Amino acid sequence: MRRYRNISDQELKSLGALIEWDTQKVLSASVPFEVLWVHTTREKFHRLDPLDTRLIKRLTVTRIQGEVLKTNFGSYALSTGKNIFQACGCKRFCDCYGQLYLLT
Repeated sequence: MRRYRNISDQELKSLGALIEWDTQKVLSASVPFEVLWVHTTREKFHRLDPLDTRLIKRLTVTRIQGEVLKTNFGSYALSTGKNIFQACGCKRFCDCYGQLYLLT
């Protein structure tokens, strides 16, 4: 079972993403490579189209630096694919944090 539930297994499959985060697959991939990014609290923005680019988008991993994945949209933990930094705390829509999923 996967740890984060901001997107259903069915949606991930239809978007061409793997359900489980696999660190070994990340390490064996050739940089640069694409991943799927999903807003961590996507379900709270039910008024938006669930596929809105503010909630789901493709990112490019540009570098793996130690335990950190550097992308064109922030830094993420190699071990989990989750954003490294905490949310900014603003009360309106914010794209400051999310979860990565590997593409098939």
